[in-house]
Amino acid sequence: MIPIHATATADPRQLRWVVPPDRLPARGAVRGAPGRLGALLDSGVLTELVVGARDILITIGAGGSWRDLGDDVREALGEALLDPHGWTVDESSGPDLQSAAAELLAGPVGALAASHGGSIELVSVAGHTVTVRMVGACDGCPAASSTLRDVFERELRERVGQQVVVACENNSAAISFGKKLLSLIVR
Repeated sequence: MIPIHATATADPRQLRWVVPPDRLPARGAVRGAPGRLGALLDSGVLTELVVGARDILITIGAGGSWRDLGDDVREALGEALLDPHGWTVDESSGPDLQSAAAELLAGPVGALAASHGGSIELVSVAGHTVTVRMVGACDGCPAASSTLRDVFERELRERVGQQVVVACENNSAAISFGKKLLSLIVR
């Protein structure tokens, strides 16, 4: 049995199924899957499967609910992962950078910023660069660059690819912690 678990996304019709990376098929949009998972995809019960670096994003059709289908999808996914050669994946259509960034900012990264009294807004996505704006307590916070690089950028690279770079629109307005501390001591 392969250990897998589901996590929520911003879309109630989607679940992100976390899978050990060595058990995943190639990254990209799934066109065909082995066994019952393939049958669920072919019949329209599942409308989309996208393989990322550590997970598979699965979207159910409009008539279904995760409450009704979750156990069946989990079982079918577990069986399909045992047949790594039975997958047909369009590797050119991997996870979308804009969607991944928006999902992270609406989810775990945004929650981290909110827990400290701030927020992170998505400004733009151009090529492999994601530009954000730090708002509230995050603007000027000494830990903001760490949050962007060590949490947000790392997670985007794992989902979309190592070429992703995160830039902050208002970095120049931030005063470093050292400068703030020095200004207090000099007074």
